[in-house]
Amino acid sequence: MKPIYAAIALGLAGTVLGACSQDAAETENAETAAAPIAATNARLFLPAVAGNPAAVYFDLENTSDRAISVRRADVEGAASAELHDYMEYDDTEMGSIGVVTLQPGETVSFEPGEKHVMAFELDPSLEAGGKTKVTLTMAGGKTMDFEADILPADAER
Repeated sequence: MKPIYAAIALGLAGTVLGACSQDAAETENAETAAAPIAATNARLFLPAVAGNPAAVYFDLENTSDRAISVRRADVEGAASAELHDYMEYDDTEMGSIGVVTLQPGETVSFEPGEKHVMAFELDPSLEAGGKTKVTLTMAGGKTMDFEADILPADAER
């Protein structure tokens, strides 16, 4: 009799563990699913001087019914990237910002003289006329990707 109970217990344990594993996978997929925001008018301006950072501009719309906070930006072909904004101290200067929060239905423009993404140590393969991928990471881990046109430094902004 005991071997039968042991077999039943092992069978139930496998079912329970399998369900837990499936729940964990579903949670992981939900966390990495695309965030409910939309980017338009995306463009990366190459630096005028080689070795300097590039600037990425775009319009970002929160299409959800909840506030969304962008906490990180990555640019394909750049060693690193940062969310930046212009700030006023004794004079105007640019600096890294930690988070950009969009309220439901709000659109935030990343534009010259305002919020933007700085892309550092560009790969030489990024050339005017091409495209690159920008990835934004939200608080909570969701991400969204979009393409940005690569423009020369002297293009109209």
